[in-house]
Amino acid sequence: MRQHRARLSVLTLILAAFLVLGTLPAFAQEEPTLKLETWELSTVADWQAGSVTGLLVTNNAGGELRLAEDQVQGEFVSAPFSTTFTFNAVGAVWHAELLTGTQVQLAVRARAMPEDSSDTETGWSDWQPLESGDARSQSDDGAFATANVRAFDPSSTQLQLRVRMQSEVLRASAVLSEVHLSYIQSAQEPPILAAGLPRQPILAGKPTLTQRPVVIGRSDWSGEISAARPARRDPRGIIIHQISADPSTTNSRDFMRALLSYQTSVLGWDDLAYHYVIDADGNIFEGRVGGPTSEVGRLAGGDVAIHIAVIAAQDAAPSEVAQANLISLLAWLGQAYEIAPTGEHIVSIGGQRSTRPNIAAHREADANAADPAEATLALMPQLRSRADQSTVRARWYFAEGNVSDYSQRLALFNPTGSAADAKVTLLRPGDAPLVRLISVPAGARSDLIINDLISNANALPAIIESSAPILAERSMSLTTDIDGGPGINRLSRIWYFAEGSTQGDSRTYLILFNPQSHPVAATITYMSNDGTQLGQEVQIPAQDRLVVSMNEHLPNANFGVRVIANQPIAVERTMRFGEQQRGLHTGRGIDTLARRWYFAEGTTEGDFQMRLLVLNPNDQPANVEATFQGPEGTAAVRRYAIPPRTQLAINANEVVPNLGVSTEVRADRPIAVERAMIFNNGAAGSVGAGALAPNYSWAFVEGRTRDSSYYLCVSNPNPAPATVTVNLVFADGATAREELRIPAQARYTMAVHQLYPNEASVAAVLHATQPIVAERSLYPGTSTDRGGATTLGIPIP
Repeated sequence: MRQHRARLSVLTLILAAFLVLGTLPAFAQEEPTLKLETWELSTVADWQAGSVTGLLVTNNAGGELRLAEDQVQGEFVSAPFSTTFTFNAVGAVWHAELLTGTQVQLAVRARAMPEDSSDTETGWSDWQPLESGDARSQSDDGAFATANVRAFDPSSTQLQLRVRMQSEVLRASAVLSEVHLSYIQSAQEPPILAAGLPRQPILAGKPTLTQRPVVIGRSDWSGEISAARPARRDPRGIIIHQISADPSTTNSRDFMRALLSYQTSVLGWDDLAYHYVIDADGNIFEGRVGGPTSEVGRLAGGDVAIHIAVIAAQDAAPSEVAQANLISLLAWLGQAYEIAPTGEHIVSIGGQRSTRPNIAAHREADANAADPAEATLALMPQLRSRADQSTVRARWYFAEGNVSDYSQRLALFNPTGSAADAKVTLLRPGDAPLVRLISVPAGARSDLIINDLISNANALPAIIESSAPILAERSMSLTTDIDGGPGINRLSRIWYFAEGSTQGDSRTYLILFNPQSHPVAATITYMSNDGTQLGQEVQIPAQDRLVVSMNEHLPNANFGVRVIANQPIAVERTMRFGEQQRGLHTGRGIDTLARRWYFAEGTTEGDFQMRLLVLNPNDQPANVEATFQGPEGTAAVRRYAIPPRTQLAINANEVVPNLGVSTEVRADRPIAVERAMIFNNGAAGSVGAGALAPNYSWAFVEGRTRDSSYYLCVSNPNPAPATVTVNLVFADGATAREELRIPAQARYTMAVHQLYPNEASVAAVLHATQPIVAERSLYPGTSTDRGGATTLGIPIP
């Protein structure tokens, strides 16, 4: 026989706000009181105090409610219950026996105490259903329970319970023996709105291209951060829940505090069941302590998943802003935890294996679940698709952009088997960004001529983003020289340039692009070839670029450069040289020092002048070995000692005259190395960093053979021969394939323009049986009087 419990059990929780690192807002330093009490119905007297229709009150187990004989439906409505304090949320736990074909449906409503205490009819809210689904109370022997609280006006002081029973089987009835309604007051005076709470990017997860969502931290909304130490498991999926609450009357911060108290103090769960909760205004609340790898042992249908709850009106879909922020959260989580938004995975339940969408609604994960609403369930395919499209799988930055002085074009290549869109954003200081959406066919290239979009703009940094892993290059040209190469696909706080010159007619500019939403400070250090140094402090405005003319700070010198910023930025260098600055080079900096550098291209033939620029930014000397390889193998080896914080220039024409070479540079300390090739009597040239390591696959977006000479230069630094497959894609979508065999420790040059002449566009992807290094050289016209450019390929998986 079940023992009778007290009809009114009292639990008052004082949630103290713990000070964490830094200064919390004033409201977080207070000690808000949260009140929680329970109204219990479990005795004959409790049931008889209400109105009963079609039901029978029995004294079995102290008091039970069931269908009367020959009844297939019935209803119980309790007498109004006056609470001991105002409340704003209610949750329920109940004991019931359900036979096949029978149902018990609970609902609750609330009101403030009317002026006429005998009035039992007016002022009530709508009935709010109390649905259990797959939720159970851990603190009450697995009793049925609502997973969430229902929200009410914070001035409410009376409760009323409704029970409806149904049966599809004659003389069969469910039995209800206990109902515990826990009412909570979590509201605070004066009210604190979610909009006024501090927020920060999510800290968990690996680095991603997709932007980290901004959330309201657990300690900033709950006033406390204590919870049971969570078990850790890598999530395999994401489950979407829905919490029913009227967005127009619900203070989401107060609601979150009530929900946390109910799930932990009433249900006995170890912590909040949701990793994130999104309210109708799109605010994302950080939920469960421990982040997405904190395992939730319930509400997952046997899966290890990240749980996200959205707050929406009963039977309604989430608001548009809530959906937008949910999609952003799904996109980031998918990339951070390798959960493909449109993918599936296998789960095992009760020994049965089944396939489940990676992003599943709660009802899709567990047939017993009561949420989400049908309107939300219908959105799931769209949410998955939009999350996939919102996942940034490629982002390219170009700090340099100038259509006043150059012809500028962006070339985009899509190596996947599906068409993709790329968003190109051109930032214009003092003006609105110029945005274009470019469609890039599967396995093909698309171009965007910037001069056709805008003119007379000499400051035009660009950002390219896509949900596909597209590749991007920029081409800039004068009538006397050209340059081209890939953008920056990873921001960095530290950048190096081994080459820099202000001697004679040379002009060197640093372009520092800050895509952050706040200003960034940076320190530029110039390291000359004689060991002298010069420092410069600069500020880069938010979402803007800064151009630093090195001639103004270090005239008539050769030097290397180091940039250290307090936030990640993109840095490029533009060089103009030769008579009347007819020569042009522009390109990205070096964000990683290395002990080995590889160059596939290089020549000292004709009037080409080739130099290797080596920067030792360390506080100790560096010993360097340069190995030059010709078509038949190693041609020469030279060794050098470079003092600390010094640039060294190696004149390759003196070491290997009149020879086409590839080069490998080794050092006993991490260094930065670039190669410069000047030709056309010093009026044209190209400068660029080498490869950090050989790779099996390389890609080149830019290229043409119409009125141009196009060479692919491949170096094999391995002790064994390499077979290289060259896949070419032309402007009309046609493709071609060539196969090369390159001896061990040798190089090979493929003249693409001789094999496929008069092509307006040629993209190339190389795959090799050994790790190789690949570069592209492009010379417009029939001679070198229109310049040329040599560029390292883009390493791809």
